[in-house]
Amino acid sequence: MSDDATPADERRAPEHAGYAHGWTTRSASVRQTLLLAALVATAVIGLAYQLGASETSFDRPGQLLLLFVDLAPVLWFAAAPIILHALRWRAIAERFRWVVVAAVVAAAAALVARLTIGGESLSAALLDPFTVAFIAAIGAAVLWTRVRVTRIAAGDDRGITVVGLALGFAVAALGIALGWLRLLLVGPVVPVGVATEPIGAGSSIPLLIATTFVMVSGLFWLTDRTRRR
Repeated sequence: MSDDATPADERRAPEHAGYAHGWTTRSASVRQTLLLAALVATAVIGLAYQLGASETSFDRPGQLLLLFVDLAPVLWFAAAPIILHALRWRAIAERFRWVVVAAVVAAAAALVARLTIGGESLSAALLDPFTVAFIAAIGAAVLWTRVRVTRIAAGDDRGITVVGLALGFAVAALGIALGWLRLLLVGPVVPVGVATEPIGAGSSIPLLIATTFVMVSGLFWLTDRTRRR
C-alpha cells in the first residue's frame, strides 16, 4: 500500500472520517506541508535573527546558506520525515506531538554541542535561533499545518493564509528580539573563537520592530477569529 493510500473509513466524507477531530489523514500531504512550513519558519527566524543582531552583510558565496546549516535543523529535518512516515496511520495529534519532541531533542543536542564542543557561553547558546527558539519555529509550523489540514478536510479553507501570516510575523518578531538580545547581552555575532563583549547599550529599533511584528501578528489572528465567528 502506498504512502498516500487511505483506509476505507477515510475515503468517506471528512465529517464522517473525523478529520477535524485529529484522526488520520493522507500522510504524504501532511508530511510535505509540515516540512515546507518548517523550512519557511526556520528561514524566517534565522534571517530575522541576523537583522536583530545587525549582522546583515554576507560577503562570501554560500554564507547565507551556511547560516542555516546548524545542528538542530539538520537533526530535525533528518528525523521528521521518518517519524511522519512511521506514524502515517496514527492520529494527527500524535504525529505532531512526536515531531515537536524531535525538535526538543534536536535543540537540546545543539545546546549541549554549543556549550561543550563550541565553547560558547550559556547565554549565547540560549539566544541562538537554532536552540530553544528552534522549538518555537517548529511549533509554529506544526500549528499552521494542523490548521490547514483540519480546515481543508472540513470543507472550509478560509483564513489559512491569514493564520500563516500571523504565525510568520510572530516567528519573525521572536528572531529579531533574540538577535537584539544577543547583541545587547553577549556581543556581535562573530566566528567561533573570537572574543566578544556586550555592547552595554544600543539602538532600540530592533525591539520596536519586533513589537510591531507582534502587533501585526495579533491583528491577523484577530481577523481570523472574527471571520470565523
